[in-house]
Amino acid sequence: MASKSESRVLDVFGPNFLIETNGPVGVAGPVVYQLYAVTDKKLKYQQALHGSGLATIEADGTLEIQTGFKNKSESISYLAMAHNGDMCMTAENGWVRIYGKNIVLEASNELVLQGDKVKLGNKASQTFLLGETIEIGDDTTSTVVVKGSKRITRQSSNIFLKSRIGNLTTIAGVAQAAFVNGPLAARTRFGENLSGT
Repeated sequence: MASKSESRVLDVFGPNFLIETNGPVGVAGPVVYQLYAVTDKKLKYQQALHGSGLATIEADGTLEIQTGFKNKSESISYLAMAHNGDMCMTAENGWVRIYGKNIVLEASNELVLQGDKVKLGNKASQTFLLGETIEIGDDTTSTVVVKGSKRITRQSSNIFLKSRIGNLTTIAGVAQAAFVNGPLAARTRFGENLSGT
């Protein structure tokens, strides 16, 4: 019976490209097959299937995928699906950028946006926060800033959202929202003016 090394096959197509099957054992197990290409400037492209089941694509330069040139506009032209386990995208020294005419981020359970700095909107004409409960801040929040708003007012350590009809003299400045860092159901008395300090 032939050994693994004896069953190894290398098809070499010149100095820059080869196909290998039944390759030597590596970290991910033996190489079932691999395509290996290298440019004259030593930039490598490699795709392989390993004995462990790991399939890999590696490119020393830019890896570009284009699809859908002849699809209709409502077609799905690129589909990536992970049936079990996580899907991860990592840019170790750069940005992860997603661009589209419309973008939907949807989670059946939980959607988390986190970072040292988190920004929503870039001169957006409208921004909506929708939900049965919306909270701003936590036990460590020390500052909440709302720039340029005439409907937000402050008293002591609490923030109020003024009524849309707060410009009427009979009920000027009636607070309509709950406190931030205060009682959830607090209300002002009718006609009470909260101009802020």
